[in-house]
Amino acid sequence: MAGIRERIAWRLDRRTLRRASRVVYQWGAWGKTHWLGAQVAKNPLDLWVFQEIVAETRPDVIVETGTFRGGSALYFASICELLRSGEVISIDVEPMSADYPLHSRITYLGGRSSIDPAVVEEVQGIVGGRRAMVVLDSDHSQDHVAAELEAYAPLVGRGCYLIVEDTNVDEVRKDLPPGPIKAVDDFLARTPGFEVDPEREKWVITFNPRGYLRRVA
Repeated sequence: MAGIRERIAWRLDRRTLRRASRVVYQWGAWGKTHWLGAQVAKNPLDLWVFQEIVAETRPDVIVETGTFRGGSALYFASICELLRSGEVISIDVEPMSADYPLHSRITYLGGRSSIDPAVVEEVQGIVGGRRAMVVLDSDHSQDHVAAELEAYAPLVGRGCYLIVEDTNVDEVRKDLPPGPIKAVDDFLARTPGFEVDPEREKWVITFNPRGYLRRVA
């Protein structure tokens, strides 16, 4: 009887937590987050986890798809600067803007899609044989995310992370077409060597549920 009560309580808790995540997303304050004056537009709880991952895994290169206003690229570059290692490659389909934050550790690749074969080849050349962390935050449609996973997963070093952002959109935005989570599940089903790291969702309210993928082989 106690076991049944515990399972019912857990289901209720999960519903409460999902609702809390929706409220945080729909409230929209995350869209007004800034790092050193540059707009980031991310959940600050996820940003905290990002810096923990970078500090623990020390990637040589952080590849980011989706530059937006450049705030997240600057955020990653700032962490790299503090650690005295690492650089950032930020890719966006929009041309590079004159107001992007500049930093010696950031390389912007603007005006081309992240899944353009020429862009993928250029990034591969920059990364070389070094250990990379990859953060996917551009077009969140299922097909685009699937193509990005195919293109960039091989760059991720063992022990490093492939982070698929906004895997919550299927839950919080019913008006949108299928988003990243199905692409993540399909990727995990056919790609050995990656696993979801639930410990990275420790703050509970995350925009990236099942999106923190660690390379283990």
